[in-house]
Formats: sequence, C-alpha cells, structure tokens
Amino acid sequence: MERMRFLGTFGIIREAVRIGIRNPSFIPLATIVSLPLFCITLLHELLLQHILMEASLSPQLRKPPPNSNSLAVTRLTHMMSGRVLLLALLYLIPIQFLNLLTAVTTVYSASAIHAGARPLGLQDMLHNSIAKTRWKGPLVTYVYTFLLSNISSMVIVFFILLGPLLVSRNVLLLLVSMMGVMIALGIWLVLSAWWNMGVVISILEDKGGLEALSTSQYLSKGNRLRGFALMLLNFIWLYGLSWSTLHVRGSFSGRIVLAFVNTGLVCVGKVIKWVVFIVYYHDCKWRCREKVDMEEGREDEILCKNFS
Repeated sequence: MERMRFLGTFGIIREAVRIGIRNPSFIPLATIVSLPLFCITLLHELLLQHILMEASLSPQLRKPPPNSNSLAVTRLTHMMSGRVLLLALLYLIPIQFLNLLTAVTTVYSASAIHAGARPLGLQDMLHNSIAKTRWKGPLVTYVYTFLLSNISSMVIVFFILLGPLLVSRNVLLLLVSMMGVMIALGIWLVLSAWWNMGVVISILEDKGGLEALSTSQYLSKGNRLRGFALMLLNFIWLYGLSWSTLHVRGSFSGRIVLAFVNTGLVCVGKVIKWVVFIVYYHDCKWRCREKVDMEEGREDEILCKNFS
C-alpha cells in the first residue's frame, strides 16, 4: 500500500482503472447495477428532448398570434407543464434512488477489490454490497449532498444567466461578472469533491450525514487540488455530453440514437466517478495518517530534547 501515497490526479485515475481490471466480475456487476439507472435516465432524456422539440415547433408557445384561441394556448401550456412535472419527478425520485444504489454497490465492491480481498464472484459481490451496507448513513449523506449540490449549482446558473444581462453594456463589469462566475464554479467543484467523498465515507464507515461530511472535510485538507481536478474532469464529461445532446439537430431517430449513446456514457462516467473517489479517499487517508505521524514524531523529538 506504500504506492498509494502521493498519487497525482492521473495516478488516481490509473489506479481506479486497475480496480476494474483486477476482478473480472466487477465490470459485469457495474453493468447490471447501472442498467435500471440507464433505462430511467434514457426515459428522462427522451422526454426532455420531446418537450424541447415541441416547444421549438409550437407557434403558440413561441409567439401566440393576436387572434389565437386562448383556450387552445391554455390547454397546450397545461399539457407542457404536466410533462415538465413528470420530468422533475423522474429526476427527483427514481433517478436519485438508482444513483444511490449504483454508488453503494460500486463503492462497496471497488473498495473490497482495492483492499486486496480475495476475488469474489458476481453473485457474492452483488449480495455483499447490498446486504452488508447500512443504508441509513449513505441515504442521509446522499440527501445532504444532493441538496447542497443542486441548490448551489442553481445559484451559479442564476448568476450566469442574470449577471451578463445586468452588466452587458459595461465591458469591465461583464469581465468581473464572468470572473466571479468562474471562481464560484471552482469553489463548487472543490465542495463537490468534499461532498462526494462524504458519500464514500458514509458507505465504508459507520458514519452518516454531517459526521461523514465533516470527516471528508478533515481528510481532504492538503489534497483538495486533486479533488478539484477530478471533479473538473467529471464536470466536463457529464455536462459536456448533456450540452452536446441539447444542441444537436437531426431526425427523431438520430436523436434517439444520440440519447442512447449519451445516456450510456453518462452511466459509465458515474461508475468511474465512484471508483475514482474510492482511490481518492484512501489517498487522503494515507496523507492524513502520514501528517499525524510526522506531527507525533516532532512532539516526541521535542520531548526528548526537553528531557535530555
């Protein structure tokens, strides 16, 4: 385990890839666990694409004509609001539950492989990751993380959309606003690394909620730059895929194929993220342990000098 010390960003990613290679059962396990998440996320993506397509093609929603039937516009708006509500419910309930299930199974299995446990079969890994996990701690921590992440990201998106509009006539203020948004995004990525490792801690240790997040904050001291880099790569992967899907024009069948591929890559990215944070968690623990040992060594040296 000495090689686990002083890992760089790409060293952490390389070690995460090795975890998937060490046990042949891990990749089938991740595929099986991610399949429900893939199906629900694909349904969410197709519904989102359908709503955006209807909104772009509907003249009543773009610019209602002056002599249009107000009842028809009201019905169309009501239908669209119902679909938007369904979209939100899909994201809030089944997708988040399946995200948690994927996180628990991936973290538990990857951690066992990383610790050098004897190779287990697919059935044993799936059973152990579900049956031996205390779900209360991970559930509470995941809810905290979900709320903190989404509320803070909505604030950033609000300033991204509103800031340039308020200062668009002043180039200097526009640059200051953009710099502020970039700094806020960087802080959000650092905090996201802290929150994600808190979820890992809640799965592997008997901690949950604020205790897990507090432990994550303590362990990540001195190693937050790597956490920022890992979350930046994850941000580019996930949001880059979503952005490309929303801005691609083509036939309906082409959009379905693109949504299928995009959703698969997103699910793969989520599994890789949790495996990466397993390695990051152990790297932070090694660094923290070494720091404590060095401090204790200095204290012993001072005591020896005082008594000599």
